[in-house]
Amino acid sequence: MTQPITRKLSATSRAITLALAVLMLLGVALAAPARLSAQTTTAANATEMLVFDWNKPVLKSHSGFAQYKPLSSYNFPNGNWVSPINYVNGTLYFRARVLSIPKNQPAMKLGFCFWQNKPKFGEECTKNYALPGVPGSELRWNQSFKSMNKINKAAINWTLPRWKAGFVVRGPKGLVSNKLNFNWSGENPDNWYPMNIHYTVVLVAPGGGAPNWTQYGWSNN
Repeated sequence: MTQPITRKLSATSRAITLALAVLMLLGVALAAPARLSAQTTTAANATEMLVFDWNKPVLKSHSGFAQYKPLSSYNFPNGNWVSPINYVNGTLYFRARVLSIPKNQPAMKLGFCFWQNKPKFGEECTKNYALPGVPGSELRWNQSFKSMNKINKAAINWTLPRWKAGFVVRGPKGLVSNKLNFNWSGENPDNWYPMNIHYTVVLVAPGGGAPNWTQYGWSNN
């Protein structure tokens, strides 16, 4: 009587073992696409990063410079942009929309800059792009990262953190600012500020395309 029972238990044990093995293989097969999807998402996100986002009024006290400073106090990437991914060979993508302004300023232009103060001063800026200072005006544009102008030949070391970043407001005669003796470039600052604006900058690595703006606080792409 003992031997048949033993054989029956062994057969049952083998069946259970086989079933568990099938379930394990099935679990691996089901999990693989999920892991692949996660890896693909991570890889895609690694090709671009949000480096600036302003969605509030530019005040008269900002004096034409809508900046975040020091950058270390804000949640924007501010590390080595040369390695392991060389973003310096990439492209800056911009999107801006004027929400409100005291008086329409159809000749308004906006430029974007990075500043560095260690180990030495550096300042690099994009071109100034025309965005009419009229509520509802919206513009998208891009510029290669390396084509930024090194102001007074003061290049930035992109392997090191930056000090501040932001956009600069210009009118037909220059900076609408009271800094550096610009004296608002002859404009009445009360006609310009406060200006409520949404201004976003995404840096895309070489080989990447235009960002999906809905990932960065915009209602449409």
